[in-house]
Amino acid sequence: MISLPLLLCAPLLLSAGGGVEDVRPQEAEQPPAAESPPAAEPPPAAEPPPAAEERQAPNTTVRATRPARSASEVTLGREVLDAAPKSGAVDLLRLVPGLVASRHGGEGKAQQLFLRGFDALHGQDVELNVGGLPVNEVSHIHALGYADLNFIIPEVVRELRVTEGSYRASQGDFAVAGTVRLELGLDEPGVLLAGTLGQYGQRRVVAAVRPGEDAETFAAVELGEGKGFGPRRTFGRASLLAQAASTLGTGAGALRVRALAGSYTTRFDTPGVVREADLLSGKSSFFDAPFGGQGGSASRHQLLLGVELPRNGTGRTVLEVFGLLTDLRLRNNFTGYRVDARGDGLEQTHDARTLGARTEHRRLVQAFGKDVALELGLGARRDGATQTQRRYRELDGTFFEEEVDADFVQTDVWGYAEAQLALGRWRLLLGGRADALGVEVFDSLAFRDPRYSDGQGYSRSAFGVHLGAKAGLEFSLTERWRLFASYGDGFRSPQARSLAEGERAPFVSVRSAELGARRDGERVAAQLSLFGSHVEDDFFFDHTVGTTAFTGETVRAGLSAALQARPLPGVTAALSATVAHARVLETNTLLPYFAPLVARGDVGWNRTVSLVGLPVELTAGLGLTLIGPRPLPFDEYSRTVFLADALLGARLRNVGLRLEVENALDARWRDGEFVYGSRFDPEAPAGLLPTRHFTAGPPRTASLTLEVHL
Repeated sequence: MISLPLLLCAPLLLSAGGGVEDVRPQEAEQPPAAESPPAAEPPPAAEPPPAAEERQAPNTTVRATRPARSASEVTLGREVLDAAPKSGAVDLLRLVPGLVASRHGGEGKAQQLFLRGFDALHGQDVELNVGGLPVNEVSHIHALGYADLNFIIPEVVRELRVTEGSYRASQGDFAVAGTVRLELGLDEPGVLLAGTLGQYGQRRVVAAVRPGEDAETFAAVELGEGKGFGPRRTFGRASLLAQAASTLGTGAGALRVRALAGSYTTRFDTPGVVREADLLSGKSSFFDAPFGGQGGSASRHQLLLGVELPRNGTGRTVLEVFGLLTDLRLRNNFTGYRVDARGDGLEQTHDARTLGARTEHRRLVQAFGKDVALELGLGARRDGATQTQRRYRELDGTFFEEEVDADFVQTDVWGYAEAQLALGRWRLLLGGRADALGVEVFDSLAFRDPRYSDGQGYSRSAFGVHLGAKAGLEFSLTERWRLFASYGDGFRSPQARSLAEGERAPFVSVRSAELGARRDGERVAAQLSLFGSHVEDDFFFDHTVGTTAFTGETVRAGLSAALQARPLPGVTAALSATVAHARVLETNTLLPYFAPLVARGDVGWNRTVSLVGLPVELTAGLGLTLIGPRPLPFDEYSRTVFLADALLGARLRNVGLRLEVENALDARWRDGEFVYGSRFDPEAPAGLLPTRHFTAGPPRTASLTLEVHL
């Protein structure tokens, strides 16, 4: 399996979600240095100046996150998030060690993700969650597990919680390479107004309010648009995120309630791909867009209601219900006129509804005279969607063939249990998870398509169950160093339209294991992991040509290392590197597109100085990304990518100014590279010989942001 890099953050942090506090046996308590809340605070030598102290919420509730139970679990707090420019979701995802996030489809399409040797496409192998709301969409028309994070407003993301691998029982569908959860909140009370102007017509306005001392209660709206750095890259979007959290009562009888709501809409263009041969011959430029009409629109509306019940002894219980409405309309043409003289353009639509509920309960129980920390979870999720796929003429955009016109309902019911037993310096984790999946598909196209004249496939249903085991062993080597061995079964649900009548829904099962060590501390934290995974019946979907390639058994293995440190007052550094290897067992060949080497470094500096007797808070940051050559089909490799992003900022009392420069070295880089057959000139002779294609990454882009805090 591929790499599992993960960094480390301070072991205990401010919780921005509505999760249940962890319950652990007393004899297994972690050393004070690794468990005290100050781990997320600046060291004593870097106490904030008066101006910064005035902005702190004096009565903010501090709640511990679930402690790490594998070497690769990590939480990235605001210090790391603020170290480099972050204009959107893709910049946040790139902070996760070993994760590559590509936006070759433009500013409105879900990012393509690569992690631990997996080409997760648009989310099929990485579980994404925002404050308890699932992001991955089942059986999506464009890509399995499609996870569009473009509705995120970076200013209200307080931390990223990352679990690489599938070693925890709470990890569900698509948690194959790992799980990333974004927790929301606004750091400062009051009102935030921010306006950004940048190159290529970039304009962005953010307004946010936090009415009280609870950072989890806020409302924020973002409006943004841009012309893009080349043709066919314009976009416009609007996003609203609001959360309210309140504690009713005091002590053990307190009731914690939370509501999270959001609404998002966008319209965007996509440039498609450039043929490498056309670039070399001068027919196309590096930032060209060979075909017009590509792009689309999307929207997302979401609501979550949660309650943490009053304590019952050592028990903690959370109940949550959620609903989602999403839709996507997308037009792409990656092959030109290779398939049809009228053009190979595809328009896909997906209109989905999701309803779900879950509960988590944690408590201490007695077993063999020892305290055992027990976690139980139950949940259900119902997804329904209408989806179409049509071919359109390149000349005028009109349709000439229907390929998909279907409705489906997919229901997942799950339950899991996980127990942790402490025996001196040892800790044993055992758990299991069961998911039952029911699918109903109605294929409207079958009624009028002569290809289905045999009368089969009009409607069908399927059912299946996936059972997975989780296990872990932990040894406290010293007060700060711990050793880990972890195992977990992960899974990926199938594409609904691929199932036959009465078929046992074939989950893709993944077995993963990891050996690692971590050091938790206030000033220095470090991680080292050796990981591997085995996939029974793997496949990858090549969205450039719209086909799925089944590969059979695949294996991935890798090594990751990460370091987070505060070497000097006001300085925060987070460094990580991951190497991975992914191979098809039957043919002993490399899997295409995975990332063999990913390295990331973020360094931020913050200090308040006195200028003309006034306290001025200065900030500077640098983010570096290195992606090694990725294997492509037909024994080719992509080019190495090295990017540097920088920021400079100053703030006087309630007014701040920030300059951000992405791709500061103005590297000419390829965000996506592919190898397949195409014909972009309809007058050229037909040919199926594979050739290289690419989507251009953004050039150097500077923007200036003015912030006002009221």
